[in-house]
Amino acid sequence: MKKTLLSLSLVASLFAGDIVLSKDSALNILKKTPIYTQVAQRINQDEIKVKGLDKGDLYVITLYNKKGAQNVFVTKNLKYTMLGLVLNNITKEPVIVDYPAKPFKGNPQIVKDGVLFSFGHGKKDLYIVTDPECPFCQRFEKAAKKTNFGDKYRIHVIFLPLSFHKHSMAMIEYILSAPTQDERVKRFHETLQGSDAWKSFKPTKAQKKMVAKEIEKSKKAAEELGARGTPSFYDEHMKEIKSRRRLFQ
Repeated sequence: MKKTLLSLSLVASLFAGDIVLSKDSALNILKKTPIYTQVAQRINQDEIKVKGLDKGDLYVITLYNKKGAQNVFVTKNLKYTMLGLVLNNITKEPVIVDYPAKPFKGNPQIVKDGVLFSFGHGKKDLYIVTDPECPFCQRFEKAAKKTNFGDKYRIHVIFLPLSFHKHSMAMIEYILSAPTQDERVKRFHETLQGSDAWKSFKPTKAQKKMVAKEIEKSKKAAEELGARGTPSFYDEHMKEIKSRRRLFQ
């Protein structure tokens, strides 16, 4: 069994030297960890799916379903299992788990119809699925502000208001009720950066109706892209960009 694990079948190579494991190989590694007994039944019932990466110094086994994903890090000698954040002692950065994205096979027009506004002067198109109340979107906004992000990309914004964000729609109504596209962009940035101007905004019935119509198109665009959360990023071919670091390179 150990020889089988060490001679794992390889499916594809990634730009960073990572190697995608076959489903069987990933499962065999997971079986060597204490995690397996906790999830075996759900895996057998196909409630949880398994995939994995060989990152050279360790294995990453990802357990996932429609609700989210959990990474399990396993040392190459199969002695130790690690959960949570794993740091590279040389770069001081978290270990990135970056699976190759599948090519976009949806309808690009549905995505384009769901773009609510665009900004930036770069040569590359970037589609962002975001929610103004999402804390991770707010963190990304702060990181982007510190760089020449808008000089690198032409950024197309698609809103996906998450149900558990109770202020999301109020923020979106404030942003989308702006009289011009430039003002939409301004309100978008200010809201993500912490402005509470949206709290005192009272949309008219006409504005609410307009926003509801635009959000439906935006939600369809996010669904067409396969976005499962916010923020999600897609390149000019509408292929998902999973590594945030790549966006700033």
